[in-house]
Amino acid sequence: MLPADHLLRRIDRCLDTSELRQALADHYSTRGRPSIDPELLIRMTLIGRIYAITSERRLCEELRYNLAYRWFCRLAPGDKVPHHSTFSKNRHGRFRDADVFRILFESTVRLCISEGLIGGKDAAIDASFIAADASWQRKTVPGYLPYVANASRAVREWVQDTGDTVWELARSKSFQGVSRTDPAAAWSARTVRGRFGYALNALVDTPSGVALDVEATPARFAEEVDAGRVMLERSAVRFDYHPKRVAADKAYGSAGFLGFVRDHGAIPHIPVIDRTHQTKGKLPRTAFRYDRDTDSFTCPTGKTLQHHAFHPPTGVHRYAADARDCEACVLRKKCTTARRRTLVRLDDEDVRDLARAETETGLFKRSMRLRRGVERFFADAKGKHGMRRLHLRGIRGAEEEFLIGAAVMNLMILARPQRLTGKPRRGVCVPAALTPAAISARSIEQDVIVPPSARYA
Repeated sequence: MLPADHLLRRIDRCLDTSELRQALADHYSTRGRPSIDPELLIRMTLIGRIYAITSERRLCEELRYNLAYRWFCRLAPGDKVPHHSTFSKNRHGRFRDADVFRILFESTVRLCISEGLIGGKDAAIDASFIAADASWQRKTVPGYLPYVANASRAVREWVQDTGDTVWELARSKSFQGVSRTDPAAAWSARTVRGRFGYALNALVDTPSGVALDVEATPARFAEEVDAGRVMLERSAVRFDYHPKRVAADKAYGSAGFLGFVRDHGAIPHIPVIDRTHQTKGKLPRTAFRYDRDTDSFTCPTGKTLQHHAFHPPTGVHRYAADARDCEACVLRKKCTTARRRTLVRLDDEDVRDLARAETETGLFKRSMRLRRGVERFFADAKGKHGMRRLHLRGIRGAEEEFLIGAAVMNLMILARPQRLTGKPRRGVCVPAALTPAAISARSIEQDVIVPPSARYA
């Protein structure tokens, strides 16, 4: 009764649960009441994410009468459906102990690699805001959180993870308070009305759109940049993934992250965060010439600014002119209001120059076009798979939902039907065979321009 090209049939052919059974082998009971097969719960979870069923009660109810769902979960028409509370017991127990959903996600990545869907030359990193299951009105300070013995699981996990560092965070001027129900979520003003949420960080291979890694962090820019480093390192260790080019938006354009990408063996196709124009009407740093041999700057009048100090935590080198030279300078009013002019140069200024030079190349423009693949990943996660608002609380719950969503979207790519994807537009650079594998694996060396006359011959 199920069509041969049904979505669940195609996904079932791509799904491999052998690694999950091996990871959960210690959790099976050899005596007493038989435990529920974890593969059944995982398949039910995948159905809920594929069809954006966020309620576990509703998922169990639909599984009772939906024939396609029953077939995918290997349930006969008369078999009993597990109770919805079983999800919570397993999620906070054996699933989390065995890191099941990380294993499931990484198995889909390895399958995409074996199918030739990953080109391995271009990658994109970005983050998107996902609202937490917390009211924007229930904001408080850490001292007014419920007592640990009476607190919810999300509050207990947050207190255990943060420890004494939460009080240092509370003393900062940018501290916006924490949520009573999900204190791990960060307050963000990205929406019209500020609310608590997490950042879905994704490393996507372009142009295939396959997610190679995801990471959950509170919705703070600094932690999103750190997550980019974690994802690049982890994908290199787990899958030996070393892209030639890494694309991201300007939020990742700090000198530290650009230097990390370069040391990782990739060219950073990232706009540089540059504040040299913020001089309040004074001469910008571009008016001064830097000499690498002497490690000094030369001002427009020919005077030298020697190296003055270095700050190791930030990697900032400071250069200063002689106060006597500045007193007699004819450009003093246009240059500075202090006793002498000072300049700063970052320790990774060379990689900033490299990134600036890359913005003028054709490959940079191509990377910016391919970077839309990670935006498509976020759009599908929110619009098609119900990830606009999280169902679970805490950083571990957010990571679990992100891993399930990324695994489902990788399975959707693997389950694409092997047929023409549609009539190509005129003048578009396409490979000769319009199969999903060929389209995903194309690169700048393999692309061919097909003349309109010969394209449909």
